[in-house]
Amino acid sequence: MTTDVITLRDQAGRARSGSAWHAAPGLLFVPALIILVPIFLVPTAILLVSSFTSEEGVFFQYQRMWESDLVRAVLLRSLGMALFVTLVSLVLAIPYASIALKSRPRLRSVLLGAVTASLFFSVLVRAYAWLALLGHGGPVLGFLEGLGIDTESLQLVNSPTGVAIGMVQYGLPFMVMSLTDVMGRLDPNIERAAAVHGAGATRRFLTVTLPQLTPGMLAGSTIVFVTTLGYFVIPSILGSPREMMIGQLISDQVGTTLDWSYGAALSSALLVITFAVMFALRSLARRVGRNAS
Repeated sequence: MTTDVITLRDQAGRARSGSAWHAAPGLLFVPALIILVPIFLVPTAILLVSSFTSEEGVFFQYQRMWESDLVRAVLLRSLGMALFVTLVSLVLAIPYASIALKSRPRLRSVLLGAVTASLFFSVLVRAYAWLALLGHGGPVLGFLEGLGIDTESLQLVNSPTGVAIGMVQYGLPFMVMSLTDVMGRLDPNIERAAAVHGAGATRRFLTVTLPQLTPGMLAGSTIVFVTTLGYFVIPSILGSPREMMIGQLISDQVGTTLDWSYGAALSSALLVITFAVMFALRSLARRVGRNAS
């Protein structure tokens, strides 16, 4: 009898707790806000405000940034690099994810584990590892020399080539995970039906499989493009100061010249561009989703 009473009390307590969450679903955001407000929203607000605190005028730093050829060149280079890294990651991730999902369970676990295991290593470690692999005296140039290729003028590090290689290695796991999730939910009967009606392998991939992968491609492209656009660590280790990226330029303004207001204006511009790209890709993903349904 006592046990039944306790059980009924527990059930009633859980019901009241559940009804409280249903009555005020906004409470579910409270834990996230406790973390986001002090470590993201407040610093971002301080950053935006400091970009308008120049003694020469409220919009002086933005006018200075707009008229700077250096900022324009660095920003275009960063956008081009992020776009290139996103496209290369996409081209590499599609066959990799397809092979992994069509493999036997043990090999599938190895392939997916190999690509995601790199996320557990520090970006610093990975960047310096690429520096050792691609630099003069490293195994890559040594292999090319063994093939009879002249590597004296070949510059794989301290150049955009090294930055691109390091960035692709950084972004590839995110693209593979996005595509793997979508590929795993595809209906194989659709591709079989296309094959029965005479569609070849290339046509089936282009007209049947690839359109169904669009949500995963857009999700992965958003993650890779946004994370690589303002990245600082890899370009500073594998790149060259003569061909700096926007993250390096912001770091120089804040850490070297101590021009915090100008650095805040550059950061704000990068933030606006990032949100614009995210909004555009999200709108495209929604449109694709509506057309698919």
